[in-house]
Amino acid sequence: MKLVLLVPFFWITSLQGSWLPAWFTQSFNDKKLNERYAIIKPVKPNFLEADFTGDKINDIAVQVIDKKNRKRGVLIINGGTNKHYIFGAGYKFASEDFDDTNWVDGWSLYKSKVAYKTLFDADGDISGSKKVKIAHVAVSIYAIEDGSELAGALIYWNGTKYVSIHQGE
Repeated sequence: MKLVLLVPFFWITSLQGSWLPAWFTQSFNDKKLNERYAIIKPVKPNFLEADFTGDKINDIAVQVIDKKNRKRGVLIINGGTNKHYIFGAGYKFASEDFDDTNWVDGWSLYKSKVAYKTLFDADGDISGSKKVKIAHVAVSIYAIEDGSELAGALIYWNGTKYVSIHQGE
């Protein structure tokens, strides 16, 4: 007979914080974010690290799940200020209609200085795109269908705050 040990999901993921830089883990715990969120690793890499704000200090993005509502999202903690920002996990993305990133199949650092925001008409059909300048490295989250990126969002610092734009279908 095989013995199976059932351990709560959030407990398992909270033990995995040792792979993150110490300053991030310290900030996550000091802000008591660990009481509401569990860090998850549904896609690789486990976290993204870059200077998202242009202050020459690396910031970190991780994927989280709200322990109560089970909605997923992206948490960014700025390295220089230790301020945190949540996208999803029950909070709506700025200029988007979703509050859960359970659809994310991949993510990466977006290093291009230009992106294209998908525009929609009143019926929700794609009506075109708008060129957007990106000053710093951004976080790209996306769904994959048939091996290709289908649609997603780009999270970037616009000089005063993080914003997101829809990309793809």
